[in-house]
Amino acid sequence: MLIGLFPELDAPGGVQRAGRHLAAVLTEFAGSRGLECRILSLNDKAELKRLNVTGRDIVFTGSERAKGNFLAAALKTARRAAAKGKKAPKLVVAGHPNLAPVVRAMRLITPRLKTIVCTHGVEVWQPLPRVRRNALQKADLVLAPSQYTAEHVSADQGVDSGKVRVLPWALDPQFETLAVHAANSALPARFPQGQVVLTVGRWRADERYKGMDTLIIALPRLLPRR
Repeated sequence: MLIGLFPELDAPGGVQRAGRHLAAVLTEFAGSRGLECRILSLNDKAELKRLNVTGRDIVFTGSERAKGNFLAAALKTARRAAAKGKKAPKLVVAGHPNLAPVVRAMRLITPRLKTIVCTHGVEVWQPLPRVRRNALQKADLVLAPSQYTAEHVSADQGVDSGKVRVLPWALDPQFETLAVHAANSALPARFPQGQVVLTVGRWRADERYKGMDTLIIALPRLLPRR
C-alpha cells in the first residue's frame, strides 16, 4: 500500500502544484505494481474528489482543515496497511514537513511502514517547533528540492545528512507544449521593449522573502549602467 499525505491539493500555489504531481506519480506507480494507493488531504473539502493532473487522474479525500479528522483518517489507513501482513510493501509519503508528526504517529501503529517527508524551502530554513522537528528526524528519508534547503534540513532541523536527498521539483509535463504555443503567440499590447526581468510569485506579505520588492528598489540603480 502507498499512502500520500498532503496539506492541500485542489488550490493554487507552488506547493499545491508539486503535491498534485507527486500524488499523480504515486497513483501511477501504485497502479503499475498492483498496489493500493490512498491519498489524504488536510485542507481540501471533506469529500472524495477526483482531479485530472496532466492526463493522470488522482482520487483523494479531504478533511476540510479538521486536523483531528485528518489524523484519524491517516491512522485508520495505517491500520489497514498493517492488516495486509508483514510482507506487504507499505510506504507513506508526506508532501510537507508540517505533516511529519502525523507520519510519526502512523509509524507507531505500523512499525514496518517506510516514511518519506518532502520539504520545499523557507519552511525549513529556521528550526521547526520541537514536535515537528523530532518527527522529521525520525523519517526514513527527507527530500529537498535544492542543496541549499537540504543543508538547512540537516543544520536547522537536526536530520542526519545521510537521510536527506536532493530531488529538484520537475517541470510540468505540459511545459513543452505550453512553450511551443507561447513562442508562436504575439506579445501583449504595450509590452515593454528591450530587456525584460520576469519574476514569478504571489504578492502577499508572507512571501516577501522572495525579494521582488528588493528587485524593484535595485532597478533604478542598475538602469543607468545597463
